[in-house]
Amino acid sequence: MLNGLRILIADQHIHVRSWMREQLSVIGANSISMAANASDMMRQSRTLAFDIVICDHHLDHKRDGQQLLEELRFEHLLPLRSIFMIATAERKYRHVVAAAEFAPDDYLIKPYTPGQLATRIERALRKKKALKPVFEHLEVCDHEGVLAACDRVVQFSPRHGLDAQRIKAESLVAIGRVEEAAVLYESIAVTRAVPWARMGYAMMLQRLKRHDQAKDEAYRLNEEHPEFMSVYDLIAGIHEEAGEYPQAIEFLERASAITSSSSTERLRRIAGLAETAGDRPKVISSLKRVIERTRRSSMLKVDDYLSLSRSLLDEGLVEEAEKMAVDMRNDTKTMKSGDLASELVSSMTLRHRGHTSEAMASLEKTFALLDQSGSVVADPVTLEIAEEAACQGKIDRAASIIARMSIKEDLPKKLRSRIESLFTDESDQDTVGSLRKTALSRAHISEQIILGMAETIACLEEDWSESLAGKAREALIDAFTLMPRDKRVINAHIRYNSIAALNAGPRHSPTIRKS
Repeated sequence: MLNGLRILIADQHIHVRSWMREQLSVIGANSISMAANASDMMRQSRTLAFDIVICDHHLDHKRDGQQLLEELRFEHLLPLRSIFMIATAERKYRHVVAAAEFAPDDYLIKPYTPGQLATRIERALRKKKALKPVFEHLEVCDHEGVLAACDRVVQFSPRHGLDAQRIKAESLVAIGRVEEAAVLYESIAVTRAVPWARMGYAMMLQRLKRHDQAKDEAYRLNEEHPEFMSVYDLIAGIHEEAGEYPQAIEFLERASAITSSSSTERLRRIAGLAETAGDRPKVISSLKRVIERTRRSSMLKVDDYLSLSRSLLDEGLVEEAEKMAVDMRNDTKTMKSGDLASELVSSMTLRHRGHTSEAMASLEKTFALLDQSGSVVADPVTLEIAEEAACQGKIDRAASIIARMSIKEDLPKKLRSRIESLFTDESDQDTVGSLRKTALSRAHISEQIILGMAETIACLEEDWSESLAGKAREALIDAFTLMPRDKRVINAHIRYNSIAALNAGPRHSPTIRKS
């Protein structure tokens, strides 16, 4: 049964690893690796793609089984065809649910017999074999192929038909066929009454803007199956969409209280909602949990450190922010934006200490690192740089960064909202802040005009037309009216006239638009 399959046993106790190795050998395994801790398990998983992983839930004090499963999926180190089983001594159902939140293929309750181990593995292998054609299409994002493969599983392997229908519904959503997915979820929920089908149906109702029905269905499901984690996230999403942030946070925290260790993304979501709601202490407590959970893993993000540092400084906790800056520099030094983000936090803390010249020097280093990194820097980090630049009076630089972000079509809604908030007038009591925002708004408009002008001229160089040339001249007039001495505007005129000469088009002289 197991001949030729690569198996990894992860358990901190050597006698347990040895016992499991003997039992697996008895049922045909001949390629078995062992890991005594989380770091060793992740190292081996990056080297080999294992067919079966059996991981103890309490592997070590750094990361437990469900955290490791989350990290393996985050790094795409666990192929869909692979089996991941969690072994746990926790017999209480709430702990079993916690282990199942990241959907392992099965869980083993300790102590288990060799026969039970063999039965569970054999059952998981049969399921993976039946769904193999589905996984092959999923791995290349061929959702149309997934749909056809799922239908074949339902027809020829009815034992695994429910799993195939679930994947089919998810693929229908992925390609935008939401109404078909809703019908499929509803039909499964009516005939089989499985929680995930009712959950899927409620999600489709929400996407179809049938909010009241979605909310009613989600609340009923939560009452009947309070151990089902995903419904808490759905209800939180419904409240968030309605602007009811405290209620959204409440449901996410209820989910966190049920599981033995909450998911990283759920904690980040709590922090984001708390920031929107203005609950800075909750932002701080949530992000501290995120950092503690991810600091030794590939799921670590410099964004989390930046957001936590900013929140600590806004609360006046400068010493704690300085300590966080030290941790951040150590933890993120090997990451792409680690040095840049650490330098930015240094600038922020120096500014809050009142060390103006040192803060500016540190900010200039941040700008230099940003220029070197280019598009590698994540949008949240880039926006933090723009906000700090504005705070330190570098309005033109801040406006330039924001303008380039603003034109991105795929910019997340939350980041776009943060950008818009930068231009909102503050109360009359904060005259300096209000003047800064007014200046930033004007500079941002100017930068957008510059970008639009440059893009139009670039298009004209690729494909000359009288219509596009007219648009380019209008853009040049707008730019020259606002920024007559800007070198970029002068160079744009020179470039336009060169293109016009090559295409026998009309030249253009710098012109101010008359009001």
